[in-house]
Amino acid sequence: MTERIKAFIKAVGKALAPYKKNIIIPLLEIIGIIVICALIVHFISGHETLKQYAAKNPDIAYQTSVDVSETERTP
Repeated sequence: MTERIKAFIKAVGKALAPYKKNIIIPLLEIIGIIVICALIVHFISGHETLKQYAAKNPDIAYQTSVDVSETERTP
């Protein structure tokens, strides 16, 4: 069984070899940048979830973009 898996991995490696420089490496770089940015944002935000942010800032979290006085029409 392990020989079949090793052979499969080797065959996949050979099949992807021409694409390694042009596709695989840039994709891995982009994924790495995304992960690094996500970790930076996670630490900068102080591990605060959206629920915690809404509890601390209800006026900002629940405000609408349209003013209520604009939607009410009086004849």
